[in-house]
Amino acid sequence: MQRLKEDLRLKNYAKNTREDYYRFVVRFLDFTRKDAMAVTYADIRKFVFHMMDNESKKASTINTYTAAIRFFFEYTLGYVWDPKKLPKMKRDRYLPVVLTREQVGMLIDSMDNYKHKAITATMYSSGLRVSEVCHLRYEDISRTKKMIHVPVSKNRQDRYTILSDRNLEILTEYWYRYGRPMGWLFPSTVRDEPLTTSTVEQFVKAHARALGLPEGVTPHTLRHSFACHALEDGVRHTFIQQLLGHRSPGSTDVYLQMTSKALMGIRSPYDTFAPSDTEGVCNG
Repeated sequence: MQRLKEDLRLKNYAKNTREDYYRFVVRFLDFTRKDAMAVTYADIRKFVFHMMDNESKKASTINTYTAAIRFFFEYTLGYVWDPKKLPKMKRDRYLPVVLTREQVGMLIDSMDNYKHKAITATMYSSGLRVSEVCHLRYEDISRTKKMIHVPVSKNRQDRYTILSDRNLEILTEYWYRYGRPMGWLFPSTVRDEPLTTSTVEQFVKAHARALGLPEGVTPHTLRHSFACHALEDGVRHTFIQQLLGHRSPGSTDVYLQMTSKALMGIRSPYDTFAPSDTEGVCNG
């Protein structure tokens, strides 16, 4: 399995991807109880059905497992992969949870822990992913240009996004309260590493539950809410795409379905009818 680790590094996958792929392949081989060279497509299909029927894993998760297994067979073992024998699963696409501005304000204001408050405010005000906010460094914050530099992230490219005045005040207060960190902006309390994404997940979900916010609120909900509120405020679609770091416009299009159409000035044609056009509709 050392060869698999080396192949993943040569492919230049992100650290999290390398760790996930390795873990998924090991789990698959443990499931089959076979030597890797003896595994067949039937074994892979059996594993997929096991995840569907016994573990209720989502299609997106299963697709990631099969991608890891495919990488192992193609690159590490040198097999020719036949996608027709293991088709990629179609995913159900649901609209994400979006909070109102009032709910976002409640969530941020409810946090007595100023580090948690600063992280949450930064995710919303700048539209950052949880992994991006965790990996910010002190030098990524530009007070004079009112920008945040986002290092290489999910799409393997760095970018700049906005830094709001209100968030800058919160970040400044946090920085003084927590010992003026000069490396990681939000360091872990136990070692010289950034705060983990799971820690952020836990405190955001806990506060959301305590406030009675809609079910399914996660740190990513703040990113969704940022995009929708920006669209409602008239920010152009292409600008939002750049701020979020989306490669494809299609990734940003989903927010068009979730914005308040009234705030965007969109009216139904039915509301443009003259009074005489609807007279007598309810008569008789």
